[in-house]
Amino acid sequence: MHKIRLRFSKTDTLRFIGHLDFLRVVQQTIRRAALPVAFSQGFNPHILISFALPLPLGMASLNDYADLTLTDEIPFSEITERLNAAAPVGLTINAAYPAEDKAASVVCVADYVIENKTAGVSPPPPPQGALPLDPILDGILRKESIIIAKKTKKGVKDTDIRGDILDLKCDGEGVIMRLSAGSARFLNPLTVAGLIFPDAPPTAVDITRAELYRQDENGESVPL
Repeated sequence: MHKIRLRFSKTDTLRFIGHLDFLRVVQQTIRRAALPVAFSQGFNPHILISFALPLPLGMASLNDYADLTLTDEIPFSEITERLNAAAPVGLTINAAYPAEDKAASVVCVADYVIENKTAGVSPPPPPQGALPLDPILDGILRKESIIIAKKTKKGVKDTDIRGDILDLKCDGEGVIMRLSAGSARFLNPLTVAGLIFPDAPPTAVDITRAELYRQDENGESVPL
């Protein structure tokens, strides 16, 4: 068995389908590419593939990751070529390489780019009369705690999310958020976007996940 990692982007109309439907799209793409994939055992065998972190509905991704198990070894360039030839619009395989760990287990940080279409504040500078974003972001980062009502398996409880907001900044691409992500700790980017643009309706804020990270042996965040 050969475990590989796919780095891909999910854009265009694919952003508007849920994770289970997107899983079916990827599985169909793999079948059309005729890759020698491994299947699970049991009554209902399925392709052995797992995603690092499912995307919320309506969100695009520039660098996403999935681990796929093959029964035979194939050149990585051929894997990407065959998958891209079979992929629908909105799905692009950017790279394939060996998977030395389990993506879903090691992902811990995510970068997001947000744009407020109503306020027109991204990219900067903001329009006349709008609040500059830098003081807003600095104000959030200076807070010692940020308490929100968060839904958990045991119900709704007050939760301090400040420790999961790792960085906020403005650049030419928009507002960049670095947040905790993964099975251990996860902060919904929509929650933080609501802190930055409190008066904007959710449909007015575009969010794209730019990158997912794991920690290396030195404790540094590196892409999966």
